[in-house]
Amino acid sequence: MKKVVLDFVLYLGDPDEGANALRSGAAIDAVGEHADKLKFPDVYGAIVFFDEQGNETCARKPDPIFQIVTNMVKAVPYVIEGEAETTLLSESENGLIFEPSGDDVHVSYFAGDAYEPDEFLQEPTSMSIADFGEQVLSMGERLEAIMKKIDPEIFERDDYTKSLQEFLEVGREAHKTFQLEVERGLRVQ
Repeated sequence: MKKVVLDFVLYLGDPDEGANALRSGAAIDAVGEHADKLKFPDVYGAIVFFDEQGNETCARKPDPIFQIVTNMVKAVPYVIEGEAETTLLSESENGLIFEPSGDDVHVSYFAGDAYEPDEFLQEPTSMSIADFGEQVLSMGERLEAIMKKIDPEIFERDDYTKSLQEFLEVGREAHKTFQLEVERGLRVQ
């Protein structure tokens, strides 16, 4: 099975004007010097796919990152339960499809209609459900950490942004239950 790594980047301004982007882990460390350019929830970012060597495997599609990551986190419990999920970008006809197959997930990035994509920016690539859940939930946690560093009270005063924390809690519980089922032999991994 080819290894795929999911992450996101944050743009330090308008991506259409060539703004620089920071990968999520680097953004946590550098948020202090770029806080004036990161006003959530309106920050642009992109989901990025990496191969085993750390190379990006498809084109970036900028979109408001809070919505994309939150919807991916929201999908985790459903994917664990065997349901296919789609996360659509809001400013283009692109999206991500997560299709469970046994205890693996086929992850793809498409252009066009989710049911009949015009093309795949990232061909369906398999990863284990455990790895998928961990990667997506970790992305959500990194986004939460970035937002807290910029505005420590953002989640207390805004129900829209608070949804990320709520979905993270539900997703972590579902992921933990899944891992316990695998450990106890109730589910094959």
